[in-house]
Amino acid sequence: MAAGFREPGSEDRAGTERRSATSSVRRAGRAVLAGLGLAAVTGAVLVLLPASFVRGAVSNLLTLIAAIYVGFSISSRGELSLARQSLGAGVFFVLALFGLWFDWWWLAVGLVAHGGWDLAHHPRRGHRGVPAWYVPFCAAYDWAVAAVVVAYYMV
Repeated sequence: MAAGFREPGSEDRAGTERRSATSSVRRAGRAVLAGLGLAAVTGAVLVLLPASFVRGAVSNLLTLIAAIYVGFSISSRGELSLARQSLGAGVFFVLALFGLWFDWWWLAVGLVAHGGWDLAHHPRRGHRGVPAWYVPFCAAYDWAVAAVVVAYYMV
C-alpha cells in the first residue's frame, strides 16, 4: 500500500475519536443551554409569584429534582442502586424542609449540592442508568436556579 492510501471503508481511529468528542461537547453544550433556558423560565415564575409562595415552591422543586434519580434507579433495572438514590433523595428532602422551615440558605445549598450530585452520575463515571444529556442539563439548571434564589431572596 502506498503511504497515505487507505482502503475503502477504513476509518482513521483518531479522526473518529475527535469527531465523537466534538459531538459529545456539542450535545453537552445544547443540554447546558436548555437547562439555563428552563432555569430562566423558572426564575421568572419565581419572581412573579407572591412572596409567600416562593419558599414553598423552591422547596418542592428541590424535592422533585432529587426524586428524579429514584425514578432513574427504578428504570435502570439494577444499574443504579435504589437504596443509594433513595438515600440521596432523602438528604435533599431534609435540605428542602430546612429551607422551608428555617432559612433560604438551606435551599441554595441544596440546589448547588444537587448540581454536584448530577455530575457524580455522569455516564463516564460508570452510571449508565442516567441519560447523558440529563447530567449537564440538570447541573446547569440547579446552579442557575440557586443563583436566582441567592440574588432575589437572600441578598
